[in-house]
Amino acid sequence: MRIANGKYSAHKIVFGLIASVALTGGCSLSSTASDSTTTLPTITTSAAASDSTATDDAPTTTSAIQSAAERYGTTTETTTPPTLTNDDTITTAGLGPVRIGQTLAEAQEAAGVTFNAASTGSEACQYYTPAAGATGAAFMVVNGEIVRVDISSGPITSKSGYGIGATKEAIKAAFGAKIEESSSGDSVTFVPVTDGDKSMRVIWELDATGVVTSLRTGRIPHVTAKVGCSGG
Repeated sequence: MRIANGKYSAHKIVFGLIASVALTGGCSLSSTASDSTTTLPTITTSAAASDSTATDDAPTTTSAIQSAAERYGTTTETTTPPTLTNDDTITTAGLGPVRIGQTLAEAQEAAGVTFNAASTGSEACQYYTPAAGATGAAFMVVNGEIVRVDISSGPITSKSGYGIGATKEAIKAAFGAKIEESSSGDSVTFVPVTDGDKSMRVIWELDATGVVTSLRTGRIPHVTAKVGCSGG
């Protein structure tokens, strides 16, 4: 019986050893799986570091934004538009703010724009055209004074609305006895009756069909010649 108990004890010991080994192996597998899992935070940390580096290396665009003027060296200047425009009209007094009798400097100031000298002319008689503001207008200056205004093209008309393209019949019908027609029929002239305007004229040049090709205003005798500064 003692031997049997001894065998039983031996079997018990062997069984205990086997169980111990099995338990030890199980703990080892569990530990290995756990290590594999705990490496994920390490990978995540590395990715975060990479993202941080990429962020640090990326250019900062907020402070680098430039305007077109800064980038290309251009600036926008605010300019005052001319006072003299295509909406102004011809009268016996002149064209809009530019009046017969003004000096060249006064006329430019009134027009709000520079006048450019024509390529022909002299100190005694010279034509000037505005750099902007009145299409087809030219100012005849004699001895430094505006004496005549010519309209050779564009939309500018007389105060009553007769400009290039108007007809002789329409002008004569509008002004009646105040209109004088040239002997050749190539122009019509408005002759004012008021004392202050008696030396002034508005003249429309006509083609063979009686249609206006140009108009002018000014003081006698400068306004009467078909071509200004001609001496004729």
